[in-house]
Amino acid sequence: MFASNNRNIKKPIAIFTSILFIAAAIFYWQVADSGDLPTTVVAEAEAAVESPPVWQDTPLVEVVEKEFVKDDSIEVWEEIQARPVKTELHQSLLSDLAKFHRYPPQNRAINSLSQDPITQTHAPDQRTTQSDNGDALTLWTQKKFYSYGEKVQVYAFQTDSDGVKVLADLTALMVMDDRQVVGTLTFNDNDGDLIYEVEMEAGSYEGRPLSAGIYKIIVDTDIDGLRDAAAFTLSEDTGNYTGNLRDSVTSEGDLLVEAEVEILERGRFYFRASLYNDEQTPIGVLQYAAELPVGRHWIPFEFYGLMIRDKEQDGPYLVKQLSISRVTVPRTERLFQPGYYTERYNIEQFNDTPYRELDL
Repeated sequence: MFASNNRNIKKPIAIFTSILFIAAAIFYWQVADSGDLPTTVVAEAEAAVESPPVWQDTPLVEVVEKEFVKDDSIEVWEEIQARPVKTELHQSLLSDLAKFHRYPPQNRAINSLSQDPITQTHAPDQRTTQSDNGDALTLWTQKKFYSYGEKVQVYAFQTDSDGVKVLADLTALMVMDDRQVVGTLTFNDNDGDLIYEVEMEAGSYEGRPLSAGIYKIIVDTDIDGLRDAAAFTLSEDTGNYTGNLRDSVTSEGDLLVEAEVEILERGRFYFRASLYNDEQTPIGVLQYAAELPVGRHWIPFEFYGLMIRDKEQDGPYLVKQLSISRVTVPRTERLFQPGYYTERYNIEQFNDTPYRELDL
């Protein structure tokens, strides 16, 4: 009797746990990167799930893609559908699951510029801290990720309680990986706009080479308690896009965009591409992961046809942003904006079938 009851208890717990997992996965795609993509997520993205055919002109490599929702999501769907009475939460989850399974898990529709996860990952992280009397310090780095030899730019300004920029004497302490003090930096306002700036070569401080890592610029002011820090990542350039792209419609009715990359050091790489109707009208974003050797390779971004059809606009389509990252410590992350437009396509050329049709 006890064993039977125990099994009956375990099943609802398992279903509830699956619901939480699925809801978290849906939330991940809906909210996505509010900033950097966590290394753990990138690492999971490269867990081997499926190996699609290797594309032409590419050496044999291990190709892996991310499945954010496991197959047991369908079991959860069926269990909720079978309930004679459904709560508002059940109905909401069913609706979200139907939307989530409309496209393959590597594809995600986006409806505004702010939802583009590539933009979110690379957008400058501007921080503002206020003192008790209303004075404020605003601080940011021009980029979040730098390669050796690039120019690091850090900006800061101070405002009074009325929000007006004021003269400031700003210095900073540069710290690597929260444990090693590199040295001090002095901000200057060369153009008199009361926005102070520090420039330095990535990977070098006063002629000394710097190691790859995460660097914090800790800025202090002459106002008690008014201090903050901005951070950037310095890493080796292990791969980048060459600028060569090509596109076609697959036999399944999807848009295939191939972008050439040059890999400088063998490793696992994580790629993303965002597709737009024009500069201001996004369609969706796609992710892809692969183990690649040194050399040049064509990376296939297969945008699901229905995702394009749902936007109800013929091509050409704009490949607005591409990103490449490698899961290392520190993680490399590079952004490329090719400004590439595809051939002219009619939306009727794309498939109109949901990836997995779930009735409400």
